[in-house]
Amino acid sequence: MARKTTRLTSTDWVDAALALITTEGVSGLKISRLCTELGVTKGSFYWHFADLDALWEAMAERWREITSGRLAELRVLTEIPADRRLVDLSTMLISESHLTVETAIRDWARTNEQVAETVKAIDGEVFNVVYATLCELDMSESQSRLVAGLLVYAGIGYIHGHENLPSPTPEELQTAITGLLMATGQHLPS
Repeated sequence: MARKTTRLTSTDWVDAALALITTEGVSGLKISRLCTELGVTKGSFYWHFADLDALWEAMAERWREITSGRLAELRVLTEIPADRRLVDLSTMLISESHLTVETAIRDWARTNEQVAETVKAIDGEVFNVVYATLCELDMSESQSRLVAGLLVYAGIGYIHGHENLPSPTPEELQTAITGLLMATGQHLPS
């Protein structure tokens, strides 16, 4: 890659790091590799970050922002039936590009308290969107809370076990979510 002529921002570094772990995995995330990718020296990295941990913390926060933006997009699509929005959210969260970054950040969260707090915030945002969507289906608050928790827990489990299990298609997700909602006594819009 040619040397950049403009000064890089912290966000440039973070976005490059997220792209790198998406294409090369966590083992590919090295300061020297990022510098090569961006066409700059290590001094540029250390201008923005104290160490790799600081970069991971910034990556987790950026991932929270990206995920929040996607959740906000789904939240405003009220013309889409609530059960369909749940499927769209699930499909987004299990996409390969999302899973690669999500898995890496969750793994890093095991050893970094600040990253763990960011993951906790992401989980809370996902739960809130699922809960609010279920409430639109006229479920009781307690039932919405229970089903939202079940769906979010299943999603977190999928993040950690997806490499060992079959991945559902959007159609299979629709069938599973519809079945779950019908089992709770919900009458879904046609």
